[in-house]
Amino acid sequence: MRIPRSWLDEFVDDLGSDEALVARLDGLGLAVAGVHELPAAPVGVVVVEVEGVEPIVGSDHLVLARVRDATRSYDVVCGAPNVRATMRTALAPPGTRLDAIDLVVATRSVMGTESEGMLCSPRELGLFDHGGGLLSLGDDAPIGASLRDLWPAERVIELELTPNRADAFSLLGVARDLGASLGRPVRHPLTEDDLDLGDPAVDDGLRIEIADPERCPRFTLRRIDGVRVGPSPIWLQRRLAALSLRPRNNVVDVTNYVTHELGQPSHAYDLEALAGGVMQVRRAVAGEGLVTLADDSLTLDPDDLVIATPAGDGSRALGLAGVIGGRDDSVRADTVSLALEVAHFEPVGIRRTARRHRLHTDAHYRFERGVDPNLPHRVSARAAALIAEVAGGSVHSGVRAFGDDVERPSITYRPDRVAFIMDLDVAHDEQRDSLERLGCVVDVPTGAGAAWRVVPPSWRFDLAIEEDLVEEVSRLHGYEHIGATVPAMSFVPPASDPTHRALRDALVGLGMLETIGYAFTAASELAAARAPEARVRLSEPQGVERSVLRTALLPGLLAAAKANHAVADLALFEIGRVFLEEERERVAFVVRGARLTSSWRPPLAFDFFLAKGLLEHLAERFGADLDVRPGSAPHLHPGVSAEVAWNGRTVGTLGRLHPEVAAAFELGETYVAELDLPLDATVPVLVRVPRQPFAERDLAVVVPASLPYADLRALALEAAGPELVSLEPFDVFAGEQVGADRKSVALRFRFRDSRRALTDDEVDARMKDVIRTLDEGGYTVRT
Repeated sequence: MRIPRSWLDEFVDDLGSDEALVARLDGLGLAVAGVHELPAAPVGVVVVEVEGVEPIVGSDHLVLARVRDATRSYDVVCGAPNVRATMRTALAPPGTRLDAIDLVVATRSVMGTESEGMLCSPRELGLFDHGGGLLSLGDDAPIGASLRDLWPAERVIELELTPNRADAFSLLGVARDLGASLGRPVRHPLTEDDLDLGDPAVDDGLRIEIADPERCPRFTLRRIDGVRVGPSPIWLQRRLAALSLRPRNNVVDVTNYVTHELGQPSHAYDLEALAGGVMQVRRAVAGEGLVTLADDSLTLDPDDLVIATPAGDGSRALGLAGVIGGRDDSVRADTVSLALEVAHFEPVGIRRTARRHRLHTDAHYRFERGVDPNLPHRVSARAAALIAEVAGGSVHSGVRAFGDDVERPSITYRPDRVAFIMDLDVAHDEQRDSLERLGCVVDVPTGAGAAWRVVPPSWRFDLAIEEDLVEEVSRLHGYEHIGATVPAMSFVPPASDPTHRALRDALVGLGMLETIGYAFTAASELAAARAPEARVRLSEPQGVERSVLRTALLPGLLAAAKANHAVADLALFEIGRVFLEEERERVAFVVRGARLTSSWRPPLAFDFFLAKGLLEHLAERFGADLDVRPGSAPHLHPGVSAEVAWNGRTVGTLGRLHPEVAAAFELGETYVAELDLPLDATVPVLVRVPRQPFAERDLAVVVPASLPYADLRALALEAAGPELVSLEPFDVFAGEQVGADRKSVALRFRFRDSRRALTDDEVDARMKDVIRTLDEGGYTVRT
């Protein structure tokens, strides 16, 4: 928000030096980003009038313009598209220095024609950026006058306002805060007596139709006839330039000026655009088109609110309500009659429309943060009076209006809360005075200790509860007076989940890195990872990349692996929540490359069995029974995928990432697992260290190639007896020796009795039981 210092001084007297003003604004919470000095017009530049324009033979764009100042005429070659007879503009005579373009103007010959100086654009003068063309001045600029005298330097204060202070997005709003802080009245440029705030108009030929009163609770329309559209007077152009706005014409410039002055957007329409003088506010028709003032062609959505011509087959949109007007119905050079619209629109709908069409305008910026709903009548009167002043014409008495003033509910306020909350000693009289200076209506009942009733002004949407009023009183009193007392506080740390902590410690101990991903992700990312479709979607996401709640952890881990593409050997895990039909907690990991890379041993590349070994380590750590069986999942390679059971409960999947999923995330060979939590743990039992040795036996069994190891293991465990303490496979062989579609699995059995040493005969008897059971199961024991 830019605040020209000279303009602010018109609202409040004796604001002091720039340094003092900046300090006061900062103290009020209106943070100052900086103070800028805008230069005056260059020395030597004069106001001239163009007497005539003649084309230059041989050029398709250059002309010879004859201009005059107060004493003489000049012939100047010019290529500006807007040069025309009778216009007033700026001439830099020979010898003038233009610092903005680092040029000293001189008499020179152009295509055989001598040019006495240079007609200047605003950019060349260093005044403001312009789309092209000469500086166009109004009749208020005296011919022959020094432009520097008419366009002096200006200091601009730039504020960084927080969204809750929507009332401060105007000169009037900032002035109100300063006036309340200094205890001085705020002087409005026009008093109530000067403004036609509007009895209902009876003879203007206008009519309003509001089809959506919830989205447009307040609307005013005023007629102005006989305007002369042209360049704005210098004072108005200077003010807009200081706001970083480009002057366009006297009518449009007034609407922009009043927007920044009072904080309420307005819009002027060429009255010829209104069929029968009727203006309608309605929802857009699906597919309806609009070309905006910025020449953007939009296809409107039924949720968009539009200003339109009357209902019927010929109804068309004139503009996006509260956002931007349409090009075809804007004020033109030949416009004679205006329909001036000032309205109040519901903020959320304005925000949706602006984001949908990716539009950023001064109007939408204010409406989406909140505009005083009681302001339209005053702004309509102020804008109409200014248009009549700078563009001539006559303003019809009265105003067409829809909607009534809004009354704010009162807030119960206890003045002693200032001391309790802020540790400030502020007298009750000072508190009341502060609130009233902010525009509040304060009702103080009789009786000691009785609560006050405070009605906030219509422009302060951020004042809704007692604590808001406490903050305002403290702000005006001065935050610098708050004491250094440390408040008594208690803090109860959140409960820690020991299972999560143990799981996290185990995975970190395996060499993995923990990631913490976003719960919100993109639907396209879920689809790329072949995760379940999102159940929960945001209606107004900040962007598509954070628009849905995740249904799996793996998409985020795969995205992290992609982002770390330069790390060849990677092992990541995450513990977090997913959102399906019900909310669940899960753990997932992604591994690629090699596990051991800085050892005397050669690197150990990740494969399915090493990834499975990670889960086996977890099961051993938690004292759980792990069962990994062949399975399938859409995100896994069809030949390298498994279903994981934990203590007999199916909890997730393990396998190699499907090649198509890997390609979508630009990954190579990658192994992944995702398991539901909790992973039940067995309470550790302290046992004596065995004193007896174990007896070891090896056995090779020929089984079908498709037989899962888990089935073979279960059969062997059932027959081996209670003395078996471990059973591990140590070799798998397939070839002609064992037959087609067969494999030989070598098993190592270890037996031990905690009370005594087992004899060979006892161990051999157990192995005979195993062999007999395997034979009965149809499997062949190799000898």
